Amino acid sequence: MTLRTRFLLLMTLIFIGFIFITWTLSGSLMNKLNQQWGEQFAQRQVMFDKYRTLAPLIREIALARQMAAEPAIIEMALHESNPEIQKRGIAAMEKYRFNFRDHSYFAAFAKSGHYYFNDAKNQYASKQLRYVLSPTAAKDRWFYATLVSGSKYQVNLDPDIHLNVTKAWINVLITKGNQTLGVIGTGIDLSDLIKETVSIAQHGVENLFIDKSMAIQLNSDPELIDYMTIAKDIGQRIKIDKLLKNPDDIEQLRQVMLALENNPSKVTTLKVDYKGSQYLMGVAFLPEIGWYDLTLMSDQSLNLHDDLIKGHVWFGLALLLALIILGWALHSWIFNPISALRASTNKIGNGDFEIDPPLTGAGEIAHLSRSFEHMARFVIDTNHELEQKVRERTEELHHLSEMDPLTGLLNRRGMMDRFETEFSRQVRQGGSMGLLLLDLDLFKSVNDTFGHAAGDLALCEVAKVLQSSKRGYDYVARWGGEEFLMLMPDCSQDDLMTIAERIRLEVASITMQSGGDVFHLTVSIGVHRPHIPETLDTMLQKVDRALYTAKDDGRNCVRLAA
Repeated sequence: MTLRTRFLLLMTLIFIGFIFITWTLSGSLMNKLNQQWGEQFAQRQVMFDKYRTLAPLIREIALARQMAAEPAIIEMALHESNPEIQKRGIAAMEKYRFNFRDHSYFAAFAKSGHYYFNDAKNQYASKQLRYVLSPTAAKDRWFYATLVSGSKYQVNLDPDIHLNVTKAWINVLITKGNQTLGVIGTGIDLSDLIKETVSIAQHGVENLFIDKSMAIQLNSDPELIDYMTIAKDIGQRIKIDKLLKNPDDIEQLRQVMLALENNPSKVTTLKVDYKGSQYLMGVAFLPEIGWYDLTLMSDQSLNLHDDLIKGHVWFGLALLLALIILGWALHSWIFNPISALRASTNKIGNGDFEIDPPLTGAGEIAHLSRSFEHMARFVIDTNHELEQKVRERTEELHHLSEMDPLTGLLNRRGMMDRFETEFSRQVRQGGSMGLLLLDLDLFKSVNDTFGHAAGDLALCEVAKVLQSSKRGYDYVARWGGEEFLMLMPDCSQDDLMTIAERIRLEVASITMQSGGDVFHLTVSIGVHRPHIPETLDTMLQKVDRALYTAKDDGRNCVRLAA
C-alpha cells in the first residue's frame, strides 16, 4: 500500500471519525437544547394564552357579581309580584346593561321561574320578562343545576333556544344569607370569544380550554365545544378524549390537572400524541373560572435540530480547519445567541419584565431572535397592561362597591366597613360613638307627585346638608332608599342632639322646585349614644327604634333612644 493510499485512507478515517463524533455529540446537544427551549417556549405561550383568555372575562364576572348584590334586585327576587319593587329591580338591571361588554343582561328568579333579558339593541324595553323557566324542560335544566351547584359564579357555554343566541354566559347566584334567590349575569358572544382566544393563527400552535371534568369549553371548532355542561351527566359531555386518543396521555393529563389545582400559578408541560404526531402540551389552571388552558405545539414548530446539523456536516468537510471554524461559528452564530435568548427567557420566567430582549445571531437564529423579541415584547406589554387594568379595575370596583352613585355618600356596605373599623379602634383605645338615623318624611309622596327625578334631587340636597354638618372624622352614608346614617365618633349626647336639630332645621328650610311647583322637605331623626359598650347590631336597633319614635310623634322631629 502506497503512502498516498495510506494518507488518503487516514484522512478518510479521520473524516469519518470526525463526522461520526460531530454528528453524535451535536445530535445529543441539540436534542437537549430543543427540549429546554421547547419547554420554556411552551410555558411562555401558555401564560400568554391564559391571560389573553382571562382578560375579557375578569371584568364581566366582577361586574355581574356586583349586580347580583344590588338591593333592588334582591328585593325584586323576593317580592317580584309588587309592581314598584319589580320596576326598581328592572331599572337596576338596565343600569348595568350599558356597563357590560355585550350591553346585555339576564336574570332568572327561583321563586317565580321568570327569565328577564335585554340586549344591546334594547329591543326588549318594557318587556324584559321573556319567558318562564320550567324544571321539567331540558332546555331550562341549566338554571336549576346552577341553583344547586353552590358555586358563586360560573362561565357556561349555552345556546339559548328561547332567544336564539349562543353565548359564553357568566352566571352569578343571587343570594341573601343562606338563601339562593336566582341567577343573574351577562353573556359574551361565543364567536367573538373564540376569535379572541383560541382562533388566533399561530403556526404549529393550537389552543383549547377544558373544565375539571375534561369537558371541552373553548375550541376553534365550535362543534367540539360541550355546551350546557352543568346540565349534563358526565357521560354525555364532549371530553378531551375526542382529541387525545391515547388513554395514557389522558391519564397523564388528569394527574397534571389534579396537581395544578393545588398550585394554580404553575405551568406544566407533557408530551402527547395529537393528530398522529408528537406534540408538546402546556397546561395551566385558571382558578378564576375553573378551566384548564391546554396549548399544543408541534415538535416541528420547536425543533432547530435539522437546520443546525446540516451546518455541522458541511463544516466537517474542511477537517481540522473546519473544526476551528465550526467551533467559532457554533459559539458566535448559535450557542451565544441562544444563551442570550435563554437568559432573557429565564428572566421573564422569574418575573423580570424590565429586560430588553436581545436581537442577536444571523440567518434563522436572527429570525428566531426577532420572533422571540416580538413575543417577549408582546408578553411584557400585555403583562404591564393587565397589571394596570387590574389595578384600575380593582380601585374602580372598590370605589363603586362602597359609594352610593346618586348622592356620592357611602353606601350601606361602605358604612359597615367604617362602622367595624371604628368599633375595633374604640375597643382597643377607648372612647364612644354616636349614631344619627334620618328618614325623609313622606318621601314616597314626593316621588308620586313630582316624579323620581325630583325625588333624586331631594336626596342629593339632603346629602349636601349632611356633608356640611359632619366633622372631618365623621362618616355619612345613604343607608336605604330615603334613609341616611351618620357615624360620629367621640361626640357627646348633647352635641349629637344639637347637630341633629340643626340638620332638621336646615332640611326644613330647603325649597325644592319641580316644574312650576314648589315643595319642602322634612326629616325625622333618631339619635343614639350608648353609655356602655354595645354591639353593632344593638346600636343599630336602638337608633332605628328612636327613628320610629320620631315618626310616631308626628315626624319632623328628633328623638333620643331610650
